[in-house]
Amino acid sequence: MSTNGPTAPARSTGKGLAFLLLLALGACGEAQAGSAPPTRAPAEVPSARAIRVETATIAPTAGTLRIQLPGEVKGSRDAMLAAALGGFIEAVSAREGEDVRNGAVLLRVDAASHGARVAQARVEVASAERELERAERLRGSISDQQLDAAQARVDAARAALQTANVAASRAVIRAPFAGTIAALDVERGEVAAPGAPLVRLVQLDPILVSLSVPDRDVVALREGMTAYVRTSADATPREGRIRHIGRTADLQTRAFTVEVELPNPTRALLPGMIALVEITAEGAGEQLLLPSDFLVTRIDGNGVFVHEDGVARWRPVEVGGVLRDQVVVAGGLRSGEEIVVTGHRELADGDPLLVGRRGRCCVDARVDFGPPQRTAQTPSEPASDALAAAP
Repeated sequence: MSTNGPTAPARSTGKGLAFLLLLALGACGEAQAGSAPPTRAPAEVPSARAIRVETATIAPTAGTLRIQLPGEVKGSRDAMLAAALGGFIEAVSAREGEDVRNGAVLLRVDAASHGARVAQARVEVASAERELERAERLRGSISDQQLDAAQARVDAARAALQTANVAASRAVIRAPFAGTIAALDVERGEVAAPGAPLVRLVQLDPILVSLSVPDRDVVALREGMTAYVRTSADATPREGRIRHIGRTADLQTRAFTVEVELPNPTRALLPGMIALVEITAEGAGEQLLLPSDFLVTRIDGNGVFVHEDGVARWRPVEVGGVLRDQVVVAGGLRSGEEIVVTGHRELADGDPLLVGRRGRCCVDARVDFGPPQRTAQTPSEPASDALAAAP
């Protein structure tokens, strides 16, 4: 029939299209199966127990301590002279600001009275000696008691003469050393009280600078070390040497007195001036130095944690000398080892570590971590000039 003519070809064409579609889908599946990328292994993630720390590689360094402290200028010798017994001031033989030699007469205080007592004591000695001579000529005719009394009188008279001579010598005030009269506040005719200061004598060459040094620094100083002194009046450094280091600390300040001696031929430095003293203490050659904060103190001693194969290893350390806030490592560590410097107080032996930064120890008692590392640019950051110039 005419109605069935076009229906048969249409059905056969539909079956062919369906068959071709199945072939195409199969080919696509084979292509996708052949080009599939290999699976990636999961990235290694640091252990959740790892402790983030910073480390530093240790190396020998020359320990240097530079101290700058204010000090007070004073005479190398400074004496307040007085008349022990006091009395009438008969003569003033010096004036303020004058340079005097050792032994020079400065004052005479009641010297005439003491001279009269000396003369009287000599008369007593002479009388006692004559009496003793007569008693010895009469030996055998007088008792031993009378002879002993004559001898005792001579001894007493001689002792009185010696006392008078001492008092007379102290009535004349002499310079105990060569120096300069810094103060002289008396006049002839005045009466001085016993022991009252009358003359101040100072030695200006050499001169001293006294300074207070804290206990953390005084242990590095030695007598004979070089020191440089400056004043506000003269900024030119003057070279001197440490003459004395106090053996005990001041109970109020807990600091030690250190005296620096230096020549002063021009008298440019005067007692009472304030000076700035700079002292550089060099260590004994290169040695392993660690800031004391890097040490961990335990009951059994001091030590540090060393980074070995990603874990912390406890290492006992023998501590030598102290240089301000650094300690000298006398044993227990070797140059080139990597110690933990941050986060070390929370560690235990065997803890896994995640090192955030590595540095070198030490430069001026600090870890040198070097220049900061450049990080990768993010899309929001502007490109560098070199990249901008690229085509």
